[in-house]
Amino acid sequence: MSQQSEQFREIVENIFNRWTALKMAVEHGMGGRLGHLKAIELMNHTYEYCIQPLTPAPENIQDALDDYLDMEFQTICDDNSSQEVSVLLIKYLNMFRAGQLAEISHELAQLPPITKWLRPGHKITYVAVEEDSSSGSDDEDQPQGFTVSDLPQNFAASSSGGTMEMQEEDIEPGWTKVTTKSRRKH
Repeated sequence: MSQQSEQFREIVENIFNRWTALKMAVEHGMGGRLGHLKAIELMNHTYEYCIQPLTPAPENIQDALDDYLDMEFQTICDDNSSQEVSVLLIKYLNMFRAGQLAEISHELAQLPPITKWLRPGHKITYVAVEEDSSSGSDDEDQPQGFTVSDLPQNFAASSSGGTMEMQEEDIEPGWTKVTTKSRRKH
């Protein structure tokens, strides 16, 4: 079963490497100096949780992801991405257990290539976040958003044919709120 387990690990890695909210939390230093390792640990723990004999409920995975992001990254995902990740994990776990490896491979092959950043030794590009030392803030120094284009279709926040854009908003010192904004392609 170890070769089969390794095949499912690759599926989990594929999903986690596409999770923009987790990558943003790491790149913004929300997990501290060990944020990258914490993200890898989250992926590995989630994999271990999924391969238990009883299939976990997507809600349990989502709760575990949300709790970990809150505790280790001081991040709360308002973009429903943790729910989407958990639903995909269970979908692919059920397909994997049913022997539908060809279907999984076909679905994942339809996605654009990704950088596998959740590997030990991968160099993370951190985003400099300036501390607000005055009452005014210069909006030009703030990140304007991230367009997500390499996620499976059911990762999208809207079925309107738009893309998902991650918007950042400071809510309290040390916290960043991540939400989605749908927009139509022109």
